[in-house]
Amino acid sequence: MSIDRSPDRVAQCAVLAMLFELSSSPKPGNVDRCHDFSDIGFHHFLASAVSAYPVFRKAAQSRRSVGSLILEGVEAWQTWNLNSNTHFGSLVLMIPIAIAARRPGELQAELRDVLEKTTAIDAIDFYSAFEKAKARVAEVDNFSLNDKNWQKAVQGSGKTLRELMRLSSKHDIVAREWSTNYERSFLLADRMAKKIGRWGLNDGVVRTFLEALAEVPDSLICAKFGVELARQVSGLAGEALRDDTLGKAHELDRNLLAQDINPGSTADLIAASLFISLLRGLRF
Repeated sequence: MSIDRSPDRVAQCAVLAMLFELSSSPKPGNVDRCHDFSDIGFHHFLASAVSAYPVFRKAAQSRRSVGSLILEGVEAWQTWNLNSNTHFGSLVLMIPIAIAARRPGELQAELRDVLEKTTAIDAIDFYSAFEKAKARVAEVDNFSLNDKNWQKAVQGSGKTLRELMRLSSKHDIVAREWSTNYERSFLLADRMAKKIGRWGLNDGVVRTFLEALAEVPDSLICAKFGVELARQVSGLAGEALRDDTLGKAHELDRNLLAQDINPGSTADLIAASLFISLLRGLRF
């Protein structure tokens, strides 16, 4: 079966991946079709995902660089008056995939090439996008995204975006994917396709989310609450996964929401894995 990798199809797969991730429920602690946060709701994430369509299409046409497209993606959701961070991590993971998707070779090999060819200008655009998105990450000693004087440090270093991601790979899920050529994203894409085949789209996505969260503590929880709590949440996700009814997942969802604990980095990883699966011809 021939797989359509036209720019329109790649962009459709990207947006569908964001929407499928968003709407699957329960993904403990995250906005989904069943509940909002106090300051941002399901409809805001819908608008954010749809706003990214032309950006993904440009990426699939190899128009513009990785960093500039990430920045444009953030600016796109802000044209809908969205001032909170909705899909920053997803854009950072998915823009390189969209660029690689239109190339003739194997997807992961082409993705490696895209990442390796990022530049210092991509790094500057990425830092600008982070600042605009008001995203949250753990504090680090060098080249901190939270540093108000980041521009001088980043410009002076001449480091590429890939090089800066490697510096953050030990404590950040998204940066780790960039540093390992999306090793986990491709692994989770394979697992997810099997789970969707067995459990259906919603439960397949939810079970893959729980599995990913159980395996690796979430970066956003680490940044907001510390590593120990993030590990506790991972343990609870593992327990929820053992309940085939997903009853424990619903219970964990309620508990995390009550405490404003949001495994958002894991959700970004799931969106990227869904994108890979859809590009490979996932049927649901």
